[in-house]
Amino acid sequence: MSIIHNGFIDRKFHDSFKDTGLNDVDISTTKMYKGVKPMWQQLGFDSNNKDRPNSIFYWNNIIPRNYTFENVTGIYTNPVLVPEEEYGVGIASGSRTPRTSYTEIIIKENEAQEWKGTNEFTQSYYYPVLPRINNFGNFEENINVENSYGSSSIAPITNLNEQDNNLILNIDFDQTTTDDLIDKTNLSKIHYNQDFEVSLDNDLRLKTNTLIIPDGIEKNNSDQAF
Repeated sequence: MSIIHNGFIDRKFHDSFKDTGLNDVDISTTKMYKGVKPMWQQLGFDSNNKDRPNSIFYWNNIIPRNYTFENVTGIYTNPVLVPEEEYGVGIASGSRTPRTSYTEIIIKENEAQEWKGTNEFTQSYYYPVLPRINNFGNFEENINVENSYGSSSIAPITNLNEQDNNLILNIDFDQTTTDDLIDKTNLSKIHYNQDFEVSLDNDLRLKTNTLIIPDGIEKNNSDQAF
């Protein structure tokens, strides 16, 4: 017999979301379509060139997770430190008190301010698209999402009221308990299953020994997994 479940928590990753309450959760897909809905459509892009890995606009052409603003062209850091034998301990100029070394951030407004490095297809990293930063470290403008990401509509992946002829399941979680879950397409009736204990009755038929109580649904977006 194949093992289908080996425990609720992988201890290696337990508490990865420390202080968020997301230590033992189930995250499921809430939509289902007929056929295949490509990722570029799921994310709301306007054409399939966003689905080509060798394109700079590929939806997954995202910077590595360890990137910071130091990985943007036109933004540099300079350690301000002088030899002790010349000036004693610390720095030689400035009003910083006490006089200790520090890192100066230099922003050149006339440079492109693009992500450094390339992906495995030798394309420059593109996402996330950031506004330009001025000398004071402030964003100069807002990002035009449609121009920068090529999105022509609300992305289906976040659109709770999507209209699509191929959509055959769309679970509405804006309810109080799991017993109230509904399918917005009206094609299916939702039945929420929980773990329960079974036994045999006097006629040797299976019966449920567990009192099934519906779970509450968190309606505050800031407290949800997404």
